[in-house]
Amino acid sequence: MSSLMLDILPYVRRSLVLSGVILLLPLITSAQSVIHPTKENIPVSSDPRFELGHNDNEEVWSWDMMDIATVGVDEGDAHEMIGMVWDFDVDHKGTMYYVDLMGREVRAYGYDGKFIAVVSTAGSGPGEFRQPGGLAVIEDGRKIIVGDFGVGHVFQREGDTFNLISTNHPEYPQGDALCAMNGFYYKQSYVGKEHGGVIHKYTLGGDWEKSFGKPYNYERHFVVSAIVGDAMLACNAKHGVIAQTTNHIPAMTGYSEDGEELWQVTFSDYRSDIVLEVEKGLRYHTVLHEDNASVFKSLFSDGDYFYVTYSHLKRDLKNIPPIKFMENHIFRVDARTGLGHYLGAGPEPGEHLLAVDGEYRFTTTQNEGFPQIRVYKPGQSQ
Repeated sequence: MSSLMLDILPYVRRSLVLSGVILLLPLITSAQSVIHPTKENIPVSSDPRFELGHNDNEEVWSWDMMDIATVGVDEGDAHEMIGMVWDFDVDHKGTMYYVDLMGREVRAYGYDGKFIAVVSTAGSGPGEFRQPGGLAVIEDGRKIIVGDFGVGHVFQREGDTFNLISTNHPEYPQGDALCAMNGFYYKQSYVGKEHGGVIHKYTLGGDWEKSFGKPYNYERHFVVSAIVGDAMLACNAKHGVIAQTTNHIPAMTGYSEDGEELWQVTFSDYRSDIVLEVEKGLRYHTVLHEDNASVFKSLFSDGDYFYVTYSHLKRDLKNIPPIKFMENHIFRVDARTGLGHYLGAGPEPGEHLLAVDGEYRFTTTQNEGFPQIRVYKPGQSQ
C-alpha cells in the first residue's frame, strides 16, 4: 500500500487507525506545507446560545446505580465476540443492531444483551457484505438499510429472520455516513463542487433526489474529499432534520429534508486535529493525531433530540494500542431549534455513547482488551 493510500486510510475507515495503528510520517515544514483546517474555515458562533462547552452543564447525567447488560466476551462463540463496532442503531422496540467491521456482519441483539440473529454475513451473494459501513433502522422498525461497498441493502424483519428485499446502487456511493427517514436515506461524500453538496438524498430504491450541505472550502479535491469523508450523519424523522458533523471541524449543522441549513452549533472545547498537506514532488496529506486532539465518536437522534459526542486523544507510543481515548463528552441538542447543553462525560475513558432510547443508554468500549457493547438502565434501587 502506498504512503498516499495509507494517509487516506484514516478517512476511509477512521476507527481502524484510532483503534491501534499510528501512521508515522515525517513532519515537513516548508513553504509548501499547509495546515488544515485553516483558521477561516473553522466556524465561529455569532450567538452564544449556539456555542456549547463543558461548563454548560445544567443537566449532568449520572452513571451510578445503573443495571448493565453486556455483549462481547474474550473467548466464545462467533456471535458472542465483537471484532469492531463500526455503526450502531436501535429500533426503539427492544432490538439493537451493529455493524461488526472485522467480521463483516450485521448482528441483532435484545436490550437484555441476548443474541437474536445475524442479519447478513460476509460474501459476494445477494445481500451479503463486502465492506459494510453505515447502518440505519427505518422508522417503522421492521426494515434496516446497510451501506456496503458501492451498494445499499434493505432488509425486512419477520420475527427473528431478516430477508433481503432490495439492493440499490447509489450514484455517489462513497462514505460510510448514513441515516434514513420518511422513505429516504442520506449518505455523505465529496464528489466535486459541481455536484452542489456533500449530503446526498436517495429513495430507498437508490434513486438520487438532490445533494446539499457545505464542503470544506478549499480548492484541492483530495484534501476536501478526505476532510468531508470523515463525517457522521443522523436523521430526526419527527422533525424532518438531518444533523452532520465532520471531524476536524468543531461544529454540528442541522438541515431540513430539502437541504436548507436550519442551525449550526459550535463546540468551544473541541480541539481540532491537524491535517498536514505537503506538496513536495508528490502531494499527500496526513492526520497528525496530536495529543489532546478531539475526535467525534457518535451522532444520533432519539426523537426530539440529537446527541453528539467527542473524545480527546492520548498518544503513548510505548503502549499497544498507541492511541487511547480520554473521557467521552456528551451533548444534547434540540432538533428543531439547535439549542442544547452539555450532559457530562461517559462512564469511563474510552467508553463511547452509541444510542439512547428512553431510560436506556448504549455504549461501546474501545481502548483496550476485547470490545463490548454495554446497555445501561436505571437500577431497581433508584
